[in-house]
Amino acid sequence: MDQSQFQNQLQSQTSINYGNVKYSFKCLRRHLFRDNVYHVHVLHNMITIGEQFNDPNPKYKLELNLKNTVYWKQERRQNKAFGFKYKKNVKYFDASPEHLMKFRQAISCLVGFHSIDDHYKIDRMIGRGSFSQVHKVYRLQDNKVFAMKQVSSKQKTDKENMQLLENEIGILHSLNNETILKIYEVFRIDENQYGIIVEYVDGICLATLIEQLKKNQNKLREYDIKLMLQAILKALLVIHSEQVIHRDIKPQNIMISQQSFRQVKIIDFGLSIKNQLQYNRCGTPGYMAPEIVNMKKDEQKAWTSLCDIFSLGVVFFKLLSKGISCFQGQTSDQVVVSNKKCQIDWTIVQQFNYSKNCISLLKAMLAIDPRERITADQALQHPFFADLPPVLPTDFAGNSMTFKSKGLINQTIDKANLDSLESFSDLSGIQKQRIYFTESKPSRISRKL
Repeated sequence: MDQSQFQNQLQSQTSINYGNVKYSFKCLRRHLFRDNVYHVHVLHNMITIGEQFNDPNPKYKLELNLKNTVYWKQERRQNKAFGFKYKKNVKYFDASPEHLMKFRQAISCLVGFHSIDDHYKIDRMIGRGSFSQVHKVYRLQDNKVFAMKQVSSKQKTDKENMQLLENEIGILHSLNNETILKIYEVFRIDENQYGIIVEYVDGICLATLIEQLKKNQNKLREYDIKLMLQAILKALLVIHSEQVIHRDIKPQNIMISQQSFRQVKIIDFGLSIKNQLQYNRCGTPGYMAPEIVNMKKDEQKAWTSLCDIFSLGVVFFKLLSKGISCFQGQTSDQVVVSNKKCQIDWTIVQQFNYSKNCISLLKAMLAIDPRERITADQALQHPFFADLPPVLPTDFAGNSMTFKSKGLINQTIDKANLDSLESFSDLSGIQKQRIYFTESKPSRISRKL
């Protein structure tokens, strides 16, 4: 089958539903003696190119999936034509830059694009993972900075890697909020390499801050923790309202601004799921909710987004305790055992004299029984946040972090820590891809349970 899987529509009896067209426009296929006009329609699952409007028997069809590739011709940094492989050759169709820009937006993240070097300048590598590298890139059109996650699917577990990749891209594409990592385009670098263009996050991961708390025995102000936790809960509320469960909330997957704790961003949706009822055991040891970590290896049962709240509760605990986890251990195995027992020593945080409302919310988030655990929406209504002023779009100065807290944000990490346990999924049996957006990263202890 052709790489782009374009094919002649030979079966006239096949019906195409044009009732929900995302975008349509006219294009021109140039020939030596006579040019042909075609109608392009972007549907929810395919692109059709036919000689008639709403053509019941279009000459070309392209299924929307990442294994298919769309090519671009550019002129003066603007799109001039799009193309696809047909019978081993690339056929191009001309259209106006305006139509092609909207067409490109309509199909972005649904198919792979070709020739990344024609669109982005790849700069230095800023992160590395098990099957991926992250580079800083510049868009040639306007020199705007982005990040590119380069993923390899050429592994023994190629099918599982592809499923993880498609799942992560699909969920990121469906979430459109300033608190969620924004995805823009996907490129086919070669047959087994994908380049995912995402926003470049100007900040540090929360793991860096927590490591500094642990290293220097510093304590954050309760007010600063309150600002940060409220922002993260608002991000989770957006995620959960879209029927998405992140399943890997931990400090490494939370980015914070170096200017305000109210500016956060959730990243790494490689283990996330959407609209599913039966789930396998997955997550990161030390952050997993009891209903997940105590599942039998091959067991599948229903659980809810409340697992994310428990994981965030662990993060909350560490922020309050100068980086000490509620699930401790000298080795990764000991952390897993502690996580399964879920016996939390509350005196660790109570010794720092935080408010009653602070400890009350912490315990509500770390409830062992998910039926007694607080939701993101309920947590945001908790009295702990009662004294925070409303968020104003243009006012971060009055709510920025204190000078003392800002001084703790230091990207230098010089020792290993158990926060670096890898995520895992019993369904795939492989280590999922990692992504970083900061210059430095903590060491990672790779394990499978």
